[in-house]
Amino acid sequence: MLIIVYVVIAGMNILPRSLNIFKKKQLLIDETPVVVKEIREIGELITAEFYGEVYADLNEFYENLIKTEKDSIYLNPAKYYRKYPGLREYVSQAQDYRAQELFFEKEKENYELYLNDYFQKLESYRQLEIKLRKDIVAAQLKTERKKLEKRLQDIRNKVIREKENYKARKEKYNNTEKEFIDLKESFRKERKKRNLVYIGRGWVKAGINLKNLTEKEIFIDDADSLYIHLLIPEPEIIDADINPWFIYTDKKKIKGFELFIAKTGSMMAKDNFTDDEIAAVKYICKERLKANALEKGIIKNAKSSALTTLENFFHLLGFDKVKINFKTEDMEIVSIEQDAS
Repeated sequence: MLIIVYVVIAGMNILPRSLNIFKKKQLLIDETPVVVKEIREIGELITAEFYGEVYADLNEFYENLIKTEKDSIYLNPAKYYRKYPGLREYVSQAQDYRAQELFFEKEKENYELYLNDYFQKLESYRQLEIKLRKDIVAAQLKTERKKLEKRLQDIRNKVIREKENYKARKEKYNNTEKEFIDLKESFRKERKKRNLVYIGRGWVKAGINLKNLTEKEIFIDDADSLYIHLLIPEPEIIDADINPWFIYTDKKKIKGFELFIAKTGSMMAKDNFTDDEIAAVKYICKERLKANALEKGIIKNAKSSALTTLENFFHLLGFDKVKINFKTEDMEIVSIEQDAS
């Protein structure tokens, strides 16, 4: 692969005259701009790829839209309802559902606080009961023993009341939880009546963008021009796409975007999905594909591969020693040295 890269670059006449993979010669310091030009000619160096399959649905888009553009929808609802016909009903149902969801979340939080307090009380009562039992055994006077026994009984009565309250509180919370679960299921069923689901199969490419490399970010040793030191950007996602056909051969045809579910809940043409709705679902597929690639470590792989690729590339051009540094977001230098063995 590197030989091919070299041949292509040589054909573009961007190799300096002093560089030769078959005969090493000293590189003049004033040729640094030429080397910079060569590297910038590489452009976006792809060093890692990810292929995957994802899915997204229209209701997911509506949910995100309400969160991110709530105020805009309120100020100009007609604009949004025209582009996204199912949004009006979704907003109406989602508002009721969200109100109940917030109520349940608060109830759940209060119940968890109550449980923590309840078990702390039981533990303190248990410790106190143990102490009172010991004190009763050790009591010398009958009157003192009776007082301690009365205190012990009071503690036991408190435990009984706490357990009764706990039982009632638990039953109330369980009923609230069940009501919310039923409401959630009902909301989901309603949303399934009009929904659009796409499966997306595509790829994500990550690598190094060398287009903006400057002379300040490349150093050739005055004493040894066969030593090169580069400061390059951190790897990033360079491209992500889902083509109409993921695989297209005589033997096998797999679509990039495949329609999985399309329900409008109506026979009327006016209720069909708009181009904006379709585009929105496909956009989510692409974003999810990139997220999956990041989760699988595409940036880490791109970084490792970039080091190896660039090291081999510059050895191929005639450099004995290659040192590569990555620029972090805060412009600190993270050094990773690659020397020829």
